[in-house]
Parts: sequence; structure tokens; C-alpha cells
Amino acid sequence: MTFEKFNKSIVFSLINKEKHQELLSNVPHKDYLDMAVIFYAYFTEVKIDDGNASMLVDNQLMEKWGIDVDTLMEHALENTPRLLGLKIRGIFSTIASYMDDEALTEIAEQEDKYTPLYVATNNIATYGAGVVLYKDMLKAFAARKKSDLYIIPCSIHELILVASSECEGLDVKALKSLIEDVNRFDLPSDEVLSDNLYFYNRKENKVSLVA
Repeated sequence: MTFEKFNKSIVFSLINKEKHQELLSNVPHKDYLDMAVIFYAYFTEVKIDDGNASMLVDNQLMEKWGIDVDTLMEHALENTPRLLGLKIRGIFSTIASYMDDEALTEIAEQEDKYTPLYVATNNIATYGAGVVLYKDMLKAFAARKKSDLYIIPCSIHELILVASSECEGLDVKALKSLIEDVNRFDLPSDEVLSDNLYFYNRKENKVSLVA
């Protein structure tokens, strides 16, 4: 079980750092703001009931491979976009796709034109919040919108991107309170990504927490 057999299949996901301290003590990880990046081997050729098989990379496996976490990150940054892809759609179109309703999809596409909320995830909509780490993803989207961005962590599976130019006068305090309420009452605890709101500054090409 050499690393050379797995290096093309290493991908990452983002999880809540505070809620997963026990897990993080046993797996290689990188901090990203208040979150943590962890690593999997993702097998496109092995199918299970709900998709492709994957294997969490723990400290023991990393030691057996004779590599470090920076090596995992290097490979995951290349592999994850290639294997899992990127999908950014309007929020109503995203909801319609989950319901698999053609008529609703047509209505949703029209509604999206007037609602500046975009859902970012991967092609399998699982652990899709990690797309925030894709090289130049935020830079490209911000350039398209000609604006800085707010990033709302819906869950470990998806993010919402909002152009700051399209939400002038945004009540940041109320939005952060809404994020906390959704996490507390509407999400399973293991799917909570963060209670924080994030801001992408296109000039600095940097993501930061909104105080």
C-alpha cells in the first residue's frame, strides 16, 4: 500500500475544527481560518450504494506512506477539482435540482435572475464546501461579479456566495445570527461547518472572518 498507488486519488474536505477535536487528533489536517482540512482517498472506480468509495487518511496511514501533511495538501489541491469538480448555481435552481422537478426548474431559473445568492459545491454535492480552497475559484467568481464576496457556510456540503455590491446595507449581525440558528436547529451537528460569516477581498485575494 504505497503512496504512489494513491497519490492521484487524494482529495480534501472542510470540517468544523472545534466540533471535531477528537477526530483531528487522529488524522493529518491543515487549519483554514476556524475550520480544518482533512484528507481522503477517493476511488472513482469503486462504487457503493450512495456513490464512490472513499478512505479517510489517518495518522497511521500517513506514517506508513512516509509522507507529511503538506504533501497530502499538495496532491489534494490538484486532485480534488479534477475528481470532484465545481458547480455554482443560483439558489432556486439548486433547490429545484434536489427536487428533480422540470417545471420548477424553469421557474427557478427565472427567479435566480433577481436573487443574488449562488450555491457553490462539488459535482456530487457531498463535502462540497471544500471548493472554497480551489485555486482561483473565488478570484474568478469575484471577477465575474466585479465585486468582493460574502461567503455563507451552509454546511460541510455547500457554501452560498453573495456579491457585496449586490447586498449593500447588509445586516451582518442579523446574518450571523441566522447562520447560528440554522446550525443549531436545522442541521445535524456533524454537518455544521461554521457559525461565522466570511469575506473575500478580491484586491487582496484573501478570505477573512467577518467580525
